[in-house]
Amino acid sequence: MPARRRNVIALFIATSTLVASAIAHGQQVTPRGDDYGDAFLNYQPYVVPGQTTADDDKQAARPAAPPAASAPKPDDKQTVNVAFLRKVYPMLEERAIDNPTEDNVSAYMYTKRIVMDKAQRFSEMVTRVLHQDPVLDENNRVPYASTGAISVRNANYQAQQKAVQELSQTGGLVIFVDGSCRFCAMQLPVLAMLKNGYNLEYVVISLDGTKPKDFKGSVMKDNGLFNKLGLKLTPSIVYVPHPKAYAGGIDPNQYLIISQGFYAEDELIKQIAFAGHDTKLLSADVMRDLNVWDRGVASSADLQSLKLDPSKPGTFRETLQPYLLKQY
Repeated sequence: MPARRRNVIALFIATSTLVASAIAHGQQVTPRGDDYGDAFLNYQPYVVPGQTTADDDKQAARPAAPPAASAPKPDDKQTVNVAFLRKVYPMLEERAIDNPTEDNVSAYMYTKRIVMDKAQRFSEMVTRVLHQDPVLDENNRVPYASTGAISVRNANYQAQQKAVQELSQTGGLVIFVDGSCRFCAMQLPVLAMLKNGYNLEYVVISLDGTKPKDFKGSVMKDNGLFNKLGLKLTPSIVYVPHPKAYAGGIDPNQYLIISQGFYAEDELIKQIAFAGHDTKLLSADVMRDLNVWDRGVASSADLQSLKLDPSKPGTFRETLQPYLLKQY
């Protein structure tokens, strides 16, 4: 048998055996199309159409995941309170100025309107609360009306004059000057008026031992007291209650600094009065009238010991009223 014929017969037998084997295993030979070439060129696994892989079988065996709920859209709106306005208002203003579009300017102006509306509502409530609570009404402490205000000022001024009269009975003034000081020459006539009006005695101590211009009275040379008291300017005025003579070279006196520099008579009276007030040298009546502006004001000691709970605003009134009422 020629060789070519033997090859044809062998190929036919091999093909018949392959087909029979495929039929025996229940498989169907599927021709490979263009998809196989595409997969080969792109280095991808080729999947015969209609067949599933092991991974596909695993995925199919898994229970289907429930559809994901759509996430709620975030809401950028915020409560318009003071914290919001403090943060946003400057930003809106700057944006409107830098880029004054209609929207930017409108947003800024509407926000400004909110600020003013909140301020008005707050002011209205402040007025209402003040009218309902006499302790908080400033008019009850110091009247707003001109007659009431004048009365308070007169009581205060009269108390200052009485204070100077009382202090003139328990002590006197020391004024430090120097011969070249023009304001010293102006201050000495003011002290002369105090002496004539309130019988308040004074002595003149000169730093350089000379008299200021046009002064006819006597002066004493400074013995170092000016520096001892820490004074810096001339004229300087010091009140000495219950003056005493030096004993064994020791100065037993108390010195209350009234002023450094020139003061007119009314201001000097005020300074002298309050020096006496601060050292408790005055009578109770004069002290009370000098304290007319302290009417209804809590004392420093009370303010230092005061404790409040900001989470309980309703307790503020009952806590603070006793502190204030005792000052009326």
